[in-house]
Amino acid sequence: MNLNEKQEIAKNTIEWPLLIIAWAWSWKTATLTARVEHMIKEVWVNPWEILCVTFTNKAAKEMRERIWKRLWIHIDNNIYRQKWNLPLIGTFHSIWVYLLKDILNKYDLSELGIDLKKDFIIYDEDDKLKMMKWILTTDLQLDEKQFPARQISYFISEAKNSSLRAKDYSKVVDSYIKEQVQKAYVIYEKKMSENNALDFDDILFKTLQILKNPTILDYYQEKYKYIMVDEYQDTNMVQYEIIKLLASKYRNLAVVWDDWQSIYSWRWADMRNIINFKRDYTEAVVVKLEQNYRSTKCIIDAANCVVKNNKTALEKTLWTDNECGEKIVFIEAPDDKLEASIIAKIIEEKMKESIVIPAKTGIYKNGQDNLIDPRVKHEDDNIATSLELQINKYSDNLILYRTNWQSRQIEEALMSKWIPYKVVWWLKFYDRKEVKDLLAYLKAIFNPNDVIAFKRIINTPSRKIGSRTLEVLDIYKDNFSLPYFSILENVEEIDDLNNGAKSAVKSFFNLMLNFRETATRTEVAELLQYIVDKLDYKSYLVDEFWTEEAEGKMDNIKELINLATNYNWMWPLESISQFLEEVALVSDLDSVENDADYVILMTIHTSKWLEQKRVFVAWVEESIFPHIRSLENEKELEEERRLMYVAMTRAKKELYISRALERFHFGNYVRNPASRFIKEIPKELITNYEFWILKLI
Repeated sequence: MNLNEKQEIAKNTIEWPLLIIAWAWSWKTATLTARVEHMIKEVWVNPWEILCVTFTNKAAKEMRERIWKRLWIHIDNNIYRQKWNLPLIGTFHSIWVYLLKDILNKYDLSELGIDLKKDFIIYDEDDKLKMMKWILTTDLQLDEKQFPARQISYFISEAKNSSLRAKDYSKVVDSYIKEQVQKAYVIYEKKMSENNALDFDDILFKTLQILKNPTILDYYQEKYKYIMVDEYQDTNMVQYEIIKLLASKYRNLAVVWDDWQSIYSWRWADMRNIINFKRDYTEAVVVKLEQNYRSTKCIIDAANCVVKNNKTALEKTLWTDNECGEKIVFIEAPDDKLEASIIAKIIEEKMKESIVIPAKTGIYKNGQDNLIDPRVKHEDDNIATSLELQINKYSDNLILYRTNWQSRQIEEALMSKWIPYKVVWWLKFYDRKEVKDLLAYLKAIFNPNDVIAFKRIINTPSRKIGSRTLEVLDIYKDNFSLPYFSILENVEEIDDLNNGAKSAVKSFFNLMLNFRETATRTEVAELLQYIVDKLDYKSYLVDEFWTEEAEGKMDNIKELINLATNYNWMWPLESISQFLEEVALVSDLDSVENDADYVILMTIHTSKWLEQKRVFVAWVEESIFPHIRSLENEKELEEERRLMYVAMTRAKKELYISRALERFHFGNYVRNPASRFIKEIPKELITNYEFWILKLI
């Protein structure tokens, strides 16, 4: 690929801070890839001194594949196979987990006041909420309706992303609920330490704490002298400080910034980081990548017109040399059911346009009745080559909406026309019961301190261990400050349990001993199969669910075991550790298969790293999109507008925007005005969809 003039400047700026201001589909990944190749091949930078940070596994995988291809390296696309002789490329969380494990092999963190041991585990959001509910109801004896676990967790997450530890939280206590947050935070920190577990916030928060140690910081500053960060506008303050510390010695920091795609303030992304960057790196070279290589001119011009209504934005204009393309189609349906039906009908009609070659006017070879596929290159002079075969696929279609619950009506419309589809971020593969059950067994095997894992599996399948038994075990654990596994081992000494309960717990303990011993000599995929067989988990599913559903769940288990085979090259316990880590850090977008043919439905927030030939943006009405919460807040309204910009620029060729004049919304019929974002698109770039009601029924 030939870089343009601006991309060449970015590629060649190495020993200097670099700010790349890039917009949607401006080949920024290609620019970063070329930059790494240039650094290694022409500047002779040691590959292991390069650190590349992205925000999604998909982006990290793509960057690794491109760089390996340019460097003629044939290696598995896995961060753990990179060792120390190649650029380290991954997401913020995967890289810091990688470094935390390396740090724990070199240093005793207790000297820094950080209670973290080797072989820690990662709690996902579900594990975190279970822990919080346990704390609120058992330790603090609070009414969960009055103090929801999700709300308390949000406050604690906010504190961690502001670099505020539990012991310092009193500085921000200004209400009764925050008094309870402080108490919960202290207990939560203690229990996470006892379980040797980290949540997603801890991964970054503890990394920042550790890097403040001069000895450790100096080691990694020498290790990674050249740092690149993609999607820098999505960094929070903790992430910003981590990068600042690592880059402070050599200042060879290159970041990619796109304020028009800053849509994650609810994940603590801080737009002020661009101001901080300019303050901290006053000598930085600034390069603007404003040319879009994906979308039509019509789509780009419309997206520009919408987002430029924001007052707080860097001065720039996204442009393209691509064709003008079709106008944006505005669908204004009488009601929400018809809105969904129109979207499904358009997809159906587009599919009918595929592979249409009349028999008498087809392409024939040597007078025979064998129809030749024009996509295949032939050297026979008797074959016509002027026809171009257009093939539409279901996967050409991407349907976007503001929030998850808005997919239901569209799903029903697609099902009525037998259109295959997949909803991304509804029930993720790793969130399914059967998958979480088996992962909990792995967690308990790997880390006997993991109370959350033990609580999930101790009675799955049923062993007649009731809630009263669990309460007694919890009391003993708290009173004697012993690991959960030790309590199970010594269950005979617990007088508050009857013989039946003791026997059931002892049986479970012996089973776990068996699993732990097997894990020392068996790779993770084989271990999972052993667990399934030993538990007779299939019979459990058949008893709990109807036959077809149980079979579907067994298929999911087979897929889980298949995924685990990717770690067969590791030592047994290491394979468990890395498998659990990757599962915990997997993102919702990773479930999108590049070669699968189905319509994709997802929220706009999830779609940021996708592009599709045809995009539908639904429910575009005031109070829905923009969201009602943003209407009185200029800062939030501007983020909603950036969200619209992201939605529009996912489309390469065709863009449809829809609304309903009336919809059944939260139990009532409502009539919302058309979104202001539609009105901000110039009239010459948009056309109304014309339809006959009878054709849709």
